[in-house]
Amino acid sequence: AAYLQIDQINGIPLHNNGYTGEGVVIAVLDGGFEGANVHPVFDSLWANNRVLGTKDFVHVNGNVFTESQHGKMVLSDMAAYDPGTMIGTAPLASYWLLRSEYVLTENLIEEYNWVSAAEFADSVGADVINSSLSYVDYDMTEWSHDYEDMNGVTCISTIGADIAVSKGIFVCNSAGNSGNDSFPWIGAPADGFDVFAVGALKDNGQRASFSSIGPTADGRIKPDIMALGQGSTIAVGDDGVASGSGTSFASPIFAGMVACLWQANPTMNVQQLQAAILESSSNADTPNNNIGWGTPDFELANSLMTTVENKTGRESFTKVWPNPFTDALSIQINSNTSVLIEIINSSGIVVYVENVGNLQANRTFLLDNSFEKLAKGLYLIKISTETKAEVHRLIKH
Repeated sequence: AAYLQIDQINGIPLHNNGYTGEGVVIAVLDGGFEGANVHPVFDSLWANNRVLGTKDFVHVNGNVFTESQHGKMVLSDMAAYDPGTMIGTAPLASYWLLRSEYVLTENLIEEYNWVSAAEFADSVGADVINSSLSYVDYDMTEWSHDYEDMNGVTCISTIGADIAVSKGIFVCNSAGNSGNDSFPWIGAPADGFDVFAVGALKDNGQRASFSSIGPTADGRIKPDIMALGQGSTIAVGDDGVASGSGTSFASPIFAGMVACLWQANPTMNVQQLQAAILESSSNADTPNNNIGWGTPDFELANSLMTTVENKTGRESFTKVWPNPFTDALSIQINSNTSVLIEIINSSGIVVYVENVGNLQANRTFLLDNSFEKLAKGLYLIKISTETKAEVHRLIKH
């Protein structure tokens, strides 16, 4: 039943080549995992000790298998392994089940719980965070967020999510389900500079109308990427499999495939994975605020990794600093040939180009081209030779 949601993002070839998330640790931040300890799609998960632990940030010493089955549904899109019934996108990954959300009310404390859970995930070695949570409105309206808060630097969960990425964690977050509402914009922490906001597709590859849209308040494109979110296959009850809708399910479908891609390319960092995924996607040439960069192609992303960096475990051939930057960049390039340097903004527009020739290996040079005129936000810098290229994600302050 879950074949379509994996095939839609071209993840089947990675699975067929043995990349099923093994060795990658995914932290699932959610509101409760009721039934995940008994549902048969998770039998192998428990039998092989791939639930590394649980922690409740809502109730001290609480039991995460209570109050809500939302986390179980989300988990199934990644971790299910019941051949003939349901396979998740990362069926052999290992998981931490973390409750940060109190499902009975909406209170600002949940954003602080989110940051606490993310910090804990970092402490136990999580590689990927999936968060099918979104923060805009609260029961006490004075705590609610305005659109102006969706700027990547205001909401506490957003600040924490970007810090998690800076620590080397790939953070995937549902874009939100308010696309048809008066507030159609993505919520926190999906507005983060380095957070991958995942929107929802229908089975025909078109955007689901409820999927929240961008831009962020500071003008960046969101969502980043899309996956099946209308008619997704999920585990329900104690033993059922059904269809469900929401960006809550698009995000884990995507996050599980990120784990598989990372297993296939273990020497890569978050920024290199992100760059390859974006470049592989259906709308990479014309990203917009309805579908972002579009539908990823994970087989293509895997092949693009060889243009970002070789797979032999050797060091990257470029280094770029500082990050964040203001008005200058230092670049070290280990190459004996000429290189092309391109800086690309979040709309996919090349805003700076320079050809550098006759390099000596390990040369360091300074780019100082009045970058203070660039708007603050996210940029990609692509450094290419005739035979290889690397992409780094940068933040301009």
